Amino acid sequence: MDRDADHGAIHDRLRLICIAALRDMGIDPSDTSYLDDLILPLVLFIRARARARTGAYLVGIGGGPGAGKTTMSRLLARCLQEIDRPAATCLSLSIDDFYRAREDRLRMGYKWRTLPGTHDTDRIADFLSALDDSGATIAVPRYDLGRDEPLPDEPLIARPAICLFDGAMVGSTLPGYEVLARRLDFFIYLDVPTPLLRRWRFDRERKLRQRSGGKSGFPLRRMQEFWREALGPSIDKWVRPNAQTADLLLKFDAVRAVTAAYSPKTMRIFPDGVEK
Repeated sequence: MDRDADHGAIHDRLRLICIAALRDMGIDPSDTSYLDDLILPLVLFIRARARARTGAYLVGIGGGPGAGKTTMSRLLARCLQEIDRPAATCLSLSIDDFYRAREDRLRMGYKWRTLPGTHDTDRIADFLSALDDSGATIAVPRYDLGRDEPLPDEPLIARPAICLFDGAMVGSTLPGYEVLARRLDFFIYLDVPTPLLRRWRFDRERKLRQRSGGKSGFPLRRMQEFWREALGPSIDKWVRPNAQTADLLLKFDAVRAVTAAYSPKTMRIFPDGVEK
């Protein structure tokens, strides 16, 4: 098989993996431009750079609440895991998994999560240290956002070749968060106008409550309060400043189509002009 044919076969296989992953996440895969124009090139881009690196290749995905960070992380992880199975291991986790327990946050004076200080940054540092220590056991924290409580840690049997780390505070250089920003090999920022972030974030909470029969997620009035007091103010104050440090910035419109993809550092277009 020649090189072009081999590349085409990989592309076709990745496309099928992506479509299956979207369906598993309850997302309509009928509009494949998102896959063909963004996800598939990103998968190949990350895969190539991970192969050239010793140790775990750490990709950060940042952006405002509701931007689609976790969806992108899970989709990329599924593709990266499947395309080289069983040789490669790809881990997807969120900075949300490092939230302090609700009672601890309240004791520290935090009414809401998402704000700087509501994450256990010491534990983030410990996780990154274990990720880079070939002799260390890696335990991945998990957090149930719907119930607002920690879940049991997830022990890893195989060390990840690629780690995808998403969250609004990913890329931040605030004290405690800078250790993650410094360790990132590649940082993707999802740039979405604030009114769209609000709409998408409220829609996500509504769907969460529907699926759980009202047992998880915030009621509308509580969600409005959460946005007004925490999520909304955090966007301009702590989240958007991280865009300028991104290796790849993706702009989205109201139908979640990518309208621009470039490096803020060089102003060059992805994928040809984005290097790390």
